[in-house]
Amino acid sequence: MKIQVPELYAEYGRYINKFRAFPMVLDGLKSVERRLLYTLFELAKKNYVKSAKVVGHCIGNYHPHGDVSTYGALVSMVNSDLAQGQGNWGIDVGVVNNPPAAQRYTEVRCSKDILEMAFEYIEYVDRDELEMDEEPVYLATKYPICLVSKTNTQGIGFGYKCVIPNYATEDLKQRLAWLLGYRKREPIIKPISNCELKSDDATYKQLLTTGKAKLEFQGICEINPANKSVIIRSIPPNRTFMRILESFKKEVEIEKSIGITDESTTSTKVRLHILRQRGFPLDKLVEKVVSQLKGTMTYECNMSDQSGKCVLVSVDQMLLYAYNNYKKTVDRYFTVNIAKLEERIAEMNLIQKIKEVLPDSLRAYSNDADGLINDVHIKTTIEKDKVKSLFDKYTITRLLKVRVDIAKIKAEKLVLETDLANLETYLWDNKY
Repeated sequence: MKIQVPELYAEYGRYINKFRAFPMVLDGLKSVERRLLYTLFELAKKNYVKSAKVVGHCIGNYHPHGDVSTYGALVSMVNSDLAQGQGNWGIDVGVVNNPPAAQRYTEVRCSKDILEMAFEYIEYVDRDELEMDEEPVYLATKYPICLVSKTNTQGIGFGYKCVIPNYATEDLKQRLAWLLGYRKREPIIKPISNCELKSDDATYKQLLTTGKAKLEFQGICEINPANKSVIIRSIPPNRTFMRILESFKKEVEIEKSIGITDESTTSTKVRLHILRQRGFPLDKLVEKVVSQLKGTMTYECNMSDQSGKCVLVSVDQMLLYAYNNYKKTVDRYFTVNIAKLEERIAEMNLIQKIKEVLPDSLRAYSNDADGLINDVHIKTTIEKDKVKSLFDKYTITRLLKVRVDIAKIKAEKLVLETDLANLETYLWDNKY
């Protein structure tokens, strides 16, 4: 028992890290996010669908966990633009957070950007029965989804936590181009933020190359000269409006020299809070607001590998993991379809041979199916089973009408073979 308990606990930890806490290195998605995206692909590629239906399908087929936590993940995905929502999806800025409506009142559908980025080759990804029904093991995405999300991806697992930054897609493309050798000058890209980033290039590069760095932020505010007030437009990570207002407790509650108006609750995703000055020196108010809008965030890109082991992954590694996984999947697409065309060519060659002898064989064996098959077999040397299979597939009447255009099929096959032989060039010129 002394040996078994630590082993079982470690196994449970790996399960939590893989299926609950952290995004996977192959596509930058937590299990619940991948399963919800795949559910949306199945149910809501174009039209909005009730969130309750999406959540029910997901937990009924792929994700054996609670509907409340699954809907919470869906809310986060909508607010991160990983899915498109309709209805009240909540507002998490301002003094008071407004929760989303219940799942029976909201609707959701696939994001067009995510469809284009991660589902074009969904038929060619690895699949497995991970916890319930067969599902994609990963999504073949051009960029890690966690990096293109509109909010930081966070998670807490066994012994680790993760805070992953998000970037503009165009910046990720420039960085990937440099990593792949398509660009000579190294671009030092910065995370997206509605605040001003105050760190230096060395810190941004540290995050890109190691996956861990501490960044400094300055929230944005402006003076409203009309009523001599300060408008807060954004706050840094790890800060809340309530914590900021706490520093003005004396002025608000005791001296009554500052009034508060929160407009965030009526403006979805707009971080807007007004501190109105009432006889309080404006320059002193601005100075105090600015000092309260300073903050830091330590990013730590811990992710899960396929075994459930937690690994620290740099942004550069994430980009290359996703690219190589995407390339492997596109390679499989070409390989599978080239093989299908080869089978098609072989079939057309057989049909061509059969069509040359079929009229004579029909005259001799019009009422004898077995005799007809045997006669075609003797005249063409094609195996009986293949002759019968083609007769079953096409019927004799249709077989006589089939247009045999082997040259066209060979041309299609040549195009695929050429693209496969120059796969990296094909990907960069056509997919990125």
